[in-house]
Amino acid sequence: MTRKVTALLLAALMFLVLFAGCQSSNQSAGTTAGTTAAATTAAGTTAAGTTAAAATTAATTAAATTAATTAPAAGEDAVTVDMWIIEHPSYLYTPGLLCEQLINEYVGIYFNVTPFQTGVLDKINLGLASGELPDIYFNTYLSDCTEWGMKQGALVNVTEYFDKMPNYVAWEESMGDYPSYFYCADGGLYMMPQYGFGTASNSTFWIYRKDLFEANDIPVPNNEVEVYDACMKLKELYPDSFPFACRSFDNMGIMSRIVYQWGGGFNMYYSNDDQAWTYGQVEPECEAAIAWLNQLYSAKLMPDNILSLDTAGWQELITTNRGFMFNDYQARIDFYNSPMRETDPSVTFAYMKPFEGGGSGIRTFNPQTQLIINGYSLFSTSKHIDKIIEFFDWLYTDEAYIAMNWGREGESFVTNPDGTRSYTEIKQGDSGFIYQEKYSFFQRGFWTICDPAAMTAAGSDELLEAVSHVKEDAGEYAKPSCALNEERSERVNVLNEAINTHAQENVGKFITGQRPMSEYADFVNELYGLGLQEMIDLYNAQQAENDAALG
Repeated sequence: MTRKVTALLLAALMFLVLFAGCQSSNQSAGTTAGTTAAATTAAGTTAAGTTAAAATTAATTAAATTAATTAPAAGEDAVTVDMWIIEHPSYLYTPGLLCEQLINEYVGIYFNVTPFQTGVLDKINLGLASGELPDIYFNTYLSDCTEWGMKQGALVNVTEYFDKMPNYVAWEESMGDYPSYFYCADGGLYMMPQYGFGTASNSTFWIYRKDLFEANDIPVPNNEVEVYDACMKLKELYPDSFPFACRSFDNMGIMSRIVYQWGGGFNMYYSNDDQAWTYGQVEPECEAAIAWLNQLYSAKLMPDNILSLDTAGWQELITTNRGFMFNDYQARIDFYNSPMRETDPSVTFAYMKPFEGGGSGIRTFNPQTQLIINGYSLFSTSKHIDKIIEFFDWLYTDEAYIAMNWGREGESFVTNPDGTRSYTEIKQGDSGFIYQEKYSFFQRGFWTICDPAAMTAAGSDELLEAVSHVKEDAGEYAKPSCALNEERSERVNVLNEAINTHAQENVGKFITGQRPMSEYADFVNELYGLGLQEMIDLYNAQQAENDAALG
């Protein structure tokens, strides 16, 4: 980084970026990787790289300290449960803050929390053999549920307790297809679905240098031709620049967001139009998007080292005024604006409405990065299953929605005349970690149904303006993964490695011109030769079984 930023400002800027980086990279890979106001509020938003610090003493494996909150209140219903969490190094767990107090008060659940930064999976694997496990683990992913729950029976299948969970059942019924993303191949639900966190922290969309576009009378582009023309104009004005400056071409992670504008997908993805799994690279939409990227690269509108450009290099490109348009996490708006304005107050990175690629009519952005499929799981060895099931059901009530996002009215928030809420002691420009540090809101282990308005309260005007577009400009969710059974999983793992390796290598060659686009049909045949059709068939056979299991 070439800029000077105070430590406090860095903390504020990095908050949502840290959320995004940690939540979008699973700690273990996926298998392929009454009606409440809370449910209504959450459903209304549907369309809508962490540099780890040194681990603290409390953050490692079995040596992690266990911190108890206040002692349980008198009464036979109150219990203390052990919960393990993966603690973020930038906002360490602090026991007994307001959110936790309200859970104590409303449900009679008290927590002995063991925070880990590393080693938790090793600890759980040892516990699966010895029986030394917590009551609750927060941060389970679908692959963990498949292994620990479906295969080993070590997690409680909460569907067996639905008769005691009226609030959750009502929420699930109100959310359409979304809750099904959390189910395993046997129709079991081994973790509690969460919602809204990804909308506020993980949304990725198009961002551009609004000040430069306006200063040079460059219109905001509506389609891929206008994107190209805008980049050419910027290149003429700033010869040392690479106007189209997306990162993550090194692992092709950006491609699903770019190809989406043409109406396609990348790698294995679920097509809502076809109601089936398919492979993006064999479709004409993906081919057209790759050909367009090749045009940008050939015109030197993208960095020469685009296939090896890491995040640090990309940040250096943007902060030295050489990159002007990209698709990335919403937090990047403040991440770049605040420090760059120290030397140039006019710098304005802002939300750019998605462009239509190839006449597709797609003017929405890909919302899949908002899908964070993890949550609470309950180990079957717990002595407090019924009480924890009560807690899990409470998580989907109005009371929980307010308590875990805003706290207590008059103490941590007020209700405004228009019905919205405002924190009493959190304001724009505050440290991004103030939510966790002051109240434990959005601390790992203490969120389920999140209010994006609460999570972005400290954002800048530009960020809040961008967030206002998330609902209106986000596309429809698609199934993020397919929960495979053991036999299919083993076969897909073999096929997937060979197919994706070949696909990634050659897409990079097409973009940079090392392989001519005239050979794209040959490339598609090569993928099928590696067993692509078999892999597609395995996915769709499993999806049919999963859908049948869920009714």
